Amino acid sequence: MLKRFFLPLLLLTLLGTCVRAQQEILRSQTALRVINPRVEYRSGNVSIDVEKPRFSWELTGEGRNRHQTAYELKVLNEREVVWHSGKVNSNATNQIGYNGQPLQSGLQYRWTVTSYDENDQASTVSGGMFRTGLLRFADWQGLFISHYVGYDTTDLYQDLYLPPARYLRREFTVADKQIKRATAYTTALGLYELSINGQKVGEEMFLPGWTDYDQRLYYQTFDVKALLEKGDNAIGVILADGWYAGYIGYALLTRQDKVREFYGVNPAFMGQIHVEYTDGTTEIIATDETWQSSTGPILEADILMGEHYDARLEQVGWDRPGFTPATPWAEPRRYTFPSGRLQAYPGDYVMPRETLRPVKMTEPSPGTYIYDLGKNIAGIIELKVEAPAGTKITIRYGELLRDEDGGLMTANLRKARATDTYVTRGGGVETWRPRFTYHGFQYVELTGLPTRPAADAVTGIALSSITTDAGEFTSSNTMNDQLFQNIKTTQAANFFEVPTDCPQRDERLGWTGDAHVFARSATYVADVAAFFTKWLIDLDDSQHWYGAYPNFAPMPFSRPEQYSPAWMDAGVIIPYTMHKVYGDTRVLEKAWAGMENFMAFQADASTGHLRPGAGNNWGDWLTTGPKTSDDFIASAFYGYDALLMARMATALGKTDRAAHYRSLFNDIKAAFTKKYLRPDGSTTEGTQTALALALYFDLYDEAIAPQAAQLLARAITENGDKFSTGFLGTKHVMLVLSEYGHHDLAYRLFQQTEYPSWGYSVVNGSTSIWERWNSYTRDADSNDAINAAMNSFSHYAFGSVAEWMFLHALGLETDGPGYRKLRIQPAFSREMDHLEGSYHSINGTISSAWKWSGDELTFSLTLPPNTTAEVVLPLARAGTLRESGKLLKTGKDSPLIGERAGQTLLRVGSGSYTFSWVEK
Repeated sequence: MLKRFFLPLLLLTLLGTCVRAQQEILRSQTALRVINPRVEYRSGNVSIDVEKPRFSWELTGEGRNRHQTAYELKVLNEREVVWHSGKVNSNATNQIGYNGQPLQSGLQYRWTVTSYDENDQASTVSGGMFRTGLLRFADWQGLFISHYVGYDTTDLYQDLYLPPARYLRREFTVADKQIKRATAYTTALGLYELSINGQKVGEEMFLPGWTDYDQRLYYQTFDVKALLEKGDNAIGVILADGWYAGYIGYALLTRQDKVREFYGVNPAFMGQIHVEYTDGTTEIIATDETWQSSTGPILEADILMGEHYDARLEQVGWDRPGFTPATPWAEPRRYTFPSGRLQAYPGDYVMPRETLRPVKMTEPSPGTYIYDLGKNIAGIIELKVEAPAGTKITIRYGELLRDEDGGLMTANLRKARATDTYVTRGGGVETWRPRFTYHGFQYVELTGLPTRPAADAVTGIALSSITTDAGEFTSSNTMNDQLFQNIKTTQAANFFEVPTDCPQRDERLGWTGDAHVFARSATYVADVAAFFTKWLIDLDDSQHWYGAYPNFAPMPFSRPEQYSPAWMDAGVIIPYTMHKVYGDTRVLEKAWAGMENFMAFQADASTGHLRPGAGNNWGDWLTTGPKTSDDFIASAFYGYDALLMARMATALGKTDRAAHYRSLFNDIKAAFTKKYLRPDGSTTEGTQTALALALYFDLYDEAIAPQAAQLLARAITENGDKFSTGFLGTKHVMLVLSEYGHHDLAYRLFQQTEYPSWGYSVVNGSTSIWERWNSYTRDADSNDAINAAMNSFSHYAFGSVAEWMFLHALGLETDGPGYRKLRIQPAFSREMDHLEGSYHSINGTISSAWKWSGDELTFSLTLPPNTTAEVVLPLARAGTLRESGKLLKTGKDSPLIGERAGQTLLRVGSGSYTFSWVEK
């Protein structure tokens, strides 16, 4: 009898002991720690005018299966808590919208977040400050002012009109009492640089950014308290034409009705500084007719053409108090307030991102000195020279050197002069940087110096709106490693306020087709959430009245045919990409009306649910093989648009519209199949691009799709393991091959070095991605056949292979929006010995690495806290599948789920794992 009760009691005691021990282990785990808090995708002291800003953060901590169970947010102004979320039971760490008292104009707020982990342990951090801009028109007291320099009277096509920069100044007094806060609110029609007491305000450049100025104008908010002094102070502003009044794109080349001044004639500045004292009083110093205006040493300043600076004309102390000019400054001219909406800038600013020292200097001809910076960037230089006063130094830029004489190659610049001029003041070492121009270059040529310059006379300053630190990739093939570096370099050079096609020639426009083809790759290389948030506003502003999205945005050229199938579709594809990668539904809400208008435009233009080619029809741009018809491409993208619209409607809870677009997609698919697809999986087009697009866009019936993928693989193999595709086809070929299991062939394409291939550019010395597969070769004779006038050596479209590198080679994919749940399925292949890489997602860093050791394959994976993943591996030989050296078997606590569709399926939480096995 006693034994009957004793054994259960003993078991309960042991069980309780085990439970308590397990609880102690859990309690001993360090709490998850909150890192990287952000508001509207940006960190630090952020300026916003969003009614309900969104908060985000990441988590870090040791151990496996770590996750957040709740969060708590507080937002405070200087007097009170304006929002306290309370403890919210949720694992959400991003896209959390403010839900408190209405935010007030011109106030500073601070916020804190507390995250509770699986053991209810809390981590609290300050999210920093954010400040609201001037939210009401009545808050603005400043006027738009400028300095009058006359009007353009040059011949439209024969001569360049490059007016000087305008200079504005104002002295003011700060009271002899303690400053609580000092904030500058500034903007311009054109470009401006702000200084206070001789110091530039901020590192940001090319302010206030490029917009359709008739629709909106952005302003900046700066904390300038540290720059102010009690007593006398001075504000200085330099103004240049910029995108507002300067040369834009290829207008001069194509002899447009306008070649400059697309938005306005004269740049103008508006701003005000709010000085708040601790005694509760405020002073506002705003732009008005009491300011002073003049010109200065910047004699020319144009984004495309370059900058001319005569240091002899410097007016020392012009932006400091007590300045007395040799010639009196004028009263500024007042300009009318623009019609566009005034808004706080929502994106990432152009800033210096990298400094490059020359790797080599040559003298191809007497007095001509060329500096090689080692890679092809977008940016400016810092010049450091010593020469007699009045020495005129001409600075030219190029991406390559001429093969025949080692001189600078500039033929591909077309109408972009891309030349800076510096005239020395004399009397010692002088340093200078351009302010309002930038160039695409690897090589810098100096002429005009009386003596040989020093090796450090030129320093390269790479400029970009982004930092390319989200993704890392290395492999057993050094060519592919260089390719990834080239992709990063080229993305940085072209994510410059808008996603430009190229940074060097007379174009630099936000081409829509290039942008959407590369968009997913862009997210793996950099955090582009804020950048694309801004550019999607540009795209929406530029949408044609009849519904089509333009070829590029902003769109300064008012030509109704400026659209093209497979280009205009960026208006649907990029919002979808933003939602998928960042879990952003607000971007869908903002874009929804425009996307609906676009789909209505396509429906009106279609016959029998198929789209004819129309507009510019760029097609599979720069294809090396047979042309895919415009009608095929237009109809294929129409189907893809409908598919994505259905998914986005579902994400927004628009069930009726989701059903409508699913039905539309099915109708397009049926019509497309009937006209373009054959029962054996082939297409009427007979091109690699046609097969790839139809497969990727889900236009094949499920039973036929594998046959079509096999035909695509055969076409590539018969072409010598090489593409015959252009901008549209190339990315989709790689994705489709791996989606249908043709990994070995995808890796052979990836490592190919014969033309056309990525490796071809690398073995020919590229440091960036080229516009053309054969933009340059080391065989000088072959270069004669290349069209130099349409040839960019910094053009990211073919860099879209980065999507395949991360999505398939490393196997890093989100399962649903926002990388909370992941699907990890690397494309293992004997064609590569090893791969390693990582991606900093919106939820933290995910890393993946695999390598072969004889017959054994080892795969290492790290997931950040608060994420889970389904891991798909090949079937392993019996008894060989191990994790961290231990044999894996199915069971309650095992990550091994079993087999599915001929593959091994595992489910894991956060932490690090190492799997090894021998394939069946």
